[in-house]
Amino acid sequence: GAAVAAVGYSSCRPLRCHEGASGFAQLDKLWATIQERKAEGDSSKSWTARLLKAGPEKCAQKVGEEATEVAIEAACRRHEGVVKESADLLFHLFVLWASMGVEPREVLAELARREGLS
Repeated sequence: GAAVAAVGYSSCRPLRCHEGASGFAQLDKLWATIQERKAEGDSSKSWTARLLKAGPEKCAQKVGEEATEVAIEAACRRHEGVVKESADLLFHLFVLWASMGVEPREVLAELARREGLS
């Protein structure tokens, strides 16, 4: 499936989402590409456009499938599988957001709102 570069971290240091191609810049690029495919709407050439054309229900189904695959890989303690399936999950989550008109900044604002609440 389509994938994005995974955000690099280890359990011994804080998440560093700004480091090169493996950081949030890659996610920004992915979001921009999804928005381009949405605007173009050519589902004959683009998997992303086909998903968007199928609507939020299909996009949600794909998110569920990919989340389950991440969970299975984690339960089997397969690091590489978690990395690859997480990339697929991020991609499909972004496509779902695009299909619903959700902007990444809205999700980030919600994360910021929750910071320090628990």
